[in-house]
Amino acid sequence: MGANPIVVTFAVLYFVIMFGIGWWTRKAALSATDYMVAGRNVGPVVNGAALASTYLSPASFLGLPAFIFIIGYPFWWALISIILGMPIAALLTAAPLRKYAPVSFTDYYCDRYDDQVGMRILISIPVIVSGLLYVTLSTIGTALFMMAILKIPYVWSLIIASAVVLFYVYLGGMVATTWSNAFQGLMMAIAAVTAALAIIAHFGGLSELGHAIYQNNPKFWLPPHSRLGFSHPLVAGWTGMVSVFFVWHYGFATMPYTVVRFFTAMDLNAARRAIFWSVVFGGAMYWGLIIIGSAAKVVIETLHPLMQTFGAKNAVELLGGLQKMYGTTAAAATDYSMIACVEALKSPWLMGILVAGGLSIAMSTTAGWLVVMNVILGRDWMGKILKNKWAQENPVAVLRMWSIIVLVICTLFAVKPPAMVLDLSGWAFVVIIATIGPPLVLGIWWDRATRAATYASVIIFLPLTLFSWLYARQVLGSPHWFFLNKAFGWKIATFHQDYWIFVSFIVFILISLLTRPARPEIVQKYSIDLRQD
Repeated sequence: MGANPIVVTFAVLYFVIMFGIGWWTRKAALSATDYMVAGRNVGPVVNGAALASTYLSPASFLGLPAFIFIIGYPFWWALISIILGMPIAALLTAAPLRKYAPVSFTDYYCDRYDDQVGMRILISIPVIVSGLLYVTLSTIGTALFMMAILKIPYVWSLIIASAVVLFYVYLGGMVATTWSNAFQGLMMAIAAVTAALAIIAHFGGLSELGHAIYQNNPKFWLPPHSRLGFSHPLVAGWTGMVSVFFVWHYGFATMPYTVVRFFTAMDLNAARRAIFWSVVFGGAMYWGLIIIGSAAKVVIETLHPLMQTFGAKNAVELLGGLQKMYGTTAAAATDYSMIACVEALKSPWLMGILVAGGLSIAMSTTAGWLVVMNVILGRDWMGKILKNKWAQENPVAVLRMWSIIVLVICTLFAVKPPAMVLDLSGWAFVVIIATIGPPLVLGIWWDRATRAATYASVIIFLPLTLFSWLYARQVLGSPHWFFLNKAFGWKIATFHQDYWIFVSFIVFILISLLTRPARPEIVQKYSIDLRQD
């Protein structure tokens, strides 16, 4: 299979638009405020589309259909939970943080807990860890779609993908990121819905597609509690599905790369309305992804032109053949299942639309996290913590420097990714929500939240989330088994060790009740006043 001219044309047009946005916004991002928060002048529709494309990373576009492909119908819960979690952000953090209007993600913690240096260091550590994971997985996603376009080795795809993202982030910062993400949000929704409609049309309707899926895999539609068996051991009970629901349900309200988008909104109402538009764009895309992920196995096995070429007996073997062809890891090959499904329909026009959408969602998340990371490393660490004079006098230059450094590091990690993109995303989610989620949400909505509890959250749960995920993956064979299963002989499914999220909220509350709260004037300004309209 060689590169198709139509698919390449779609990709070229997409890249022309991205380069154009970067060039057009280069003068709009000359000031530090414009570069970091887009001048706080972004409207609700643009911000909503940008929110959707930034938050819904390749973990969504590639990883969620891949997990439906692996696990079956019960994994629909993951997609539903993400969309349901979005409106919660409007209540919990969107309007209060826009009213507060910080520049960096760490600013609120510093002001709310009355600690300008120690708190900035503390909060930045889990953000940097998660940011490295997210930029890595997004770079992987971009490279996989570059493979689908150009039919070139994975490593070269990584290099090209990283270079394009760096161009427009380097030039335009948050201004370029906002406008590119808005366009990308529209493209990802169009791509997923178009591909889903093409699959439904091929089978002659939804009911016919459902029947074909059942004939290909009778266990696909079984709920977790069924006695007839399961499509995957991870869903051998409702614990797995319930836990994955909560992994993503509150992430939209606490993840740095979405929270900073609230800082760019024009006003409070624009911040709230942006959530509505993010649900519209994200919901449309997720409907399409559910269809694609559900149909992937039967479509690949019955229609993909390389099934006979590789002598593959099933879709998994075909993905193994593609892994050898493109030089990817096994994890990246599994994430390619969604692309392989659309490839099997043999429509270059459809594939062109899909790769444009895939590049959009992958590159938008990379860009969103790069802005978060360069602000934390350049402004917070070099400018405010280390008091570096050059960083203070040249804020845009130092932010651009860190964009290059972070992207190079993550591109090197992406050459041999440690896990599937959804696993990397889930790991990053748990790290963030378990460490800095409680002090953010409870800091706004609870007067008793304390500095000591914030320190405890990060110091306790950062090493626990990192260790338990790695131990479960390396010793138990999957990050989705409770890490103490081997010690106690249990068999409990839990997505990415996400029980730490519940534990961290409990610990935060207990320590807050036992330690001294901030001064009354601090609580009034950064808690009570923010939650009042």
